[in-house]
Amino acid sequence: MVKIDSLSNVGVFVRDQKKAKEFYTKKLGLKVRSTIPKWQYLEVGATKGGADASLNLWRPTREMWGDAYDEAEKSIGIVTGIGFLTTNLESTLEGFRRKKVKVEGPGPAGRAQIATVFDPDGNSIFVLEPPKPKVRRAGLLSLQWVTVASRDAARTGEFFTKSLGMKGGRGDEGMRFYSLSPRGTSLMPFTPNKEMYDDPKDYEDDLTHIGESTSVIFSTRSIFRLQDELLARGVRFSQKAEKASWGGVEAEFLDPSDNRYSLVQGM
Repeated sequence: MVKIDSLSNVGVFVRDQKKAKEFYTKKLGLKVRSTIPKWQYLEVGATKGGADASLNLWRPTREMWGDAYDEAEKSIGIVTGIGFLTTNLESTLEGFRRKKVKVEGPGPAGRAQIATVFDPDGNSIFVLEPPKPKVRRAGLLSLQWVTVASRDAARTGEFFTKSLGMKGGRGDEGMRFYSLSPRGTSLMPFTPNKEMYDDPKDYEDDLTHIGESTSVIFSTRSIFRLQDELLARGVRFSQKAEKASWGGVEAEFLDPSDNRYSLVQGM
C-alpha cells in the first residue's frame, strides 16, 4: 500500500517575500530550508531540516498562481492557526519583543501557555509552551500543528485517520490532533462555535474559512498510485495529478468540509 510520506509544507501569503524572509529568519529565528529564486519559492523551518513541516513564504503573482491568484491575494494578512513549539515561552517572547515583534499574550490554553506573534503583513503565528517541559529552551523548536476549520471536527478527524492514514491523539483541553509520525506536524480540526470567541467577528471569520484552501501540502514518492488508492477510499479530488510548471507533479483533494489540501511528488 502506498502511503503519504509527510505533511511537508504549510503556506503563508506575504506581500514582500524579501521582507518576510528577514522577519521570519532574523526576528523569529527560523532557518532557510529551501529556495528556488526563479520560482519565487522559499521555505523556512525551526531547524535546517526535520520531520516537522516547513513554512512556505508565498508571494502570489498572477503569472505563477493563475486562477488561484485572487484567492491567494486575499489571504495575505489573514493566515492563522499555525502553531510553533517552545519550551521557554517567557524567554522566547522577551527575545521577540526586543526585536520589535508584535506579541499578544501569553494567555492560558488549558495547562499550557500560548501567545501570538504577528508578521509585517498581519499574519498571526501561535507560540505554545507545553505543560511542565523537561528542559527549558528559548526559541521556536518545531512547527507543531495547523488548525483546520471544519463543519464537523469528528468527521474530519475520521477522514484523516481512515482515508489518509494519520494517527490520532488528544491534546490539551481535549483537542484532537492527527499526524503521520510522532515528530511530524499535526492537523487539529475544530468546529467554530460562538462560545470559543471573545470577538464575534473572529467567529464569523473562521466560519468563512471552511471550504477554502488550507495551504497544507502532503508529499509522496508515488503520486499516481497513491491517488488511485485514495480514490478507492472515497477521497474526492478537485484536481487530479498532473505535471506542474515547477517540474514536479501535483494534485488537490478535499476533506468532508470541502477544505482543500495539496498532494505533491517532487522533481
